Amino acid sequence: MAHLQILCFLRSGTQERWRRLIQEVAGSRREQFEAFCQHVGMTQVQIQVVQLLRSEFLLVTLHTRDLPYALRELTNSTRPFEYWLREQFQRLLGWSFQEALPNRSHDLIFLWPGDSVDPP
Repeated sequence: MAHLQILCFLRSGTQERWRRLIQEVAGSRREQFEAFCQHVGMTQVQIQVVQLLRSEFLLVTLHTRDLPYALRELTNSTRPFEYWLREQFQRLLGWSFQEALPNRSHDLIFLWPGDSVDPP
């Protein structure tokens, strides 16, 4: 089982739009969402809005059997629901999911327990 967490600051004034989008996915588009999750082997999705003193951010956690496949489908599928969902996220975030793919360069600077990371 693999998981991916995406953390992004919300653009000003979008929190209510995010809540409406999630209500639509959980309501009228629930069957489509469940079919997509089943298709890509996604077993759990968590979306949280976290309030900070002067801002807020969105924390998305995806649990799936095959993370690369699920991300490819989410970012490249031409099926109507996936296309619609991708467009909604892009409008609200202001950037594409492809910009957050895990094969991008990342520097792991701390890992505990273990000493498998060299100090910077």
